[in-house]
Amino acid sequence: MATSEHTDLPERFGPMTVKELRQSLRRTSFVYPFVCIHIFATLAIYAEFQLGIGAGAGGLAAVFAWDPDHVGPFWWVAMAVCGLLMPMAGFFLMPQETEEGNHELLLLTTLSRWQIVFGKFIMLWGLSALTFTSLLPYIIIRYFIGGIEWFHELASAGSVIGAAALVSAGAIAASGFGSLASRLGVFVLYVFSALAGGGAGMIGGGMALNMSKTSGYAWLGNIFYHFSALSVVVCYSIIGMLVARSRLRLATMNFELKPSAVLLIILGLAPFIIGMAAAFTCGFGSLAGVLLLTYLAWNSDLTPKAPKWLPPPPPNVPPTTPPPQPETAERSP
Repeated sequence: MATSEHTDLPERFGPMTVKELRQSLRRTSFVYPFVCIHIFATLAIYAEFQLGIGAGAGGLAAVFAWDPDHVGPFWWVAMAVCGLLMPMAGFFLMPQETEEGNHELLLLTTLSRWQIVFGKFIMLWGLSALTFTSLLPYIIIRYFIGGIEWFHELASAGSVIGAAALVSAGAIAASGFGSLASRLGVFVLYVFSALAGGGAGMIGGGMALNMSKTSGYAWLGNIFYHFSALSVVVCYSIIGMLVARSRLRLATMNFELKPSAVLLIILGLAPFIIGMAAAFTCGFGSLAGVLLLTYLAWNSDLTPKAPKWLPPPPPNVPPTTPPPQPETAERSP
């Protein structure tokens, strides 16, 4: 019985994600940070209650508006462990496939390069999100006992989850390269591009948020700002996974440029491209530069395929030869 493409998605992405989850849940890179974050979170909440440190009443309650004056020790611990430390484990994911040749065996199955990389990203980001979810009791205690504003908690939580997605994609992208120096260089390039280009892509949302504060359309500016922030996180996560996907390519045509080199060039030029889009649109069209950049990155590493209207070539199979006929003996008269 034939099934649609949407019903096949769990079957196509499931095996790779389950494989990575089974391996990662046993690693010390997940167990130790998971235990340590609860110890540090308890100490951070104790410091907030004893010293009166916490999120203030002012400040901008928005994702990625990380104001040190309005972010308490608890959120610094959550950002350090869930947003930075645990996603850095992605540095050791791609070498398992490229150096040992496992990706060649995986590509012989129904999995594609994108499904392999996407499964690793979902696993890594999911572990960070799972660890952050275990901190929800502390957030509830801070809200009911510490008197912390709920909007600040939501904004800080969104910042941690978004940072975890960006760092996970960057670490996986860097892990596809051979030497440690090249991995660090690619990761630094990705972080610079995400900070500069992503910040430029949120110029329009920030302007709309600030301009709508004194009007009755503050909710509309808030929605546009967070839509811009979500788009930046999704787009840069896709670009990072595309860099990792390009390292799994088995062969390159003679007329093609190396896809990984093209994607690194796009990452380096991203702040300038997005900045030009923001300059030509007075800042409000900066998000269009991020979307255009993602479209260019997606089409820079496509396997050449023949058009659908072109019939497939005939199979190159040698013609079958008829079996030899047995010789019949001549009858003598």
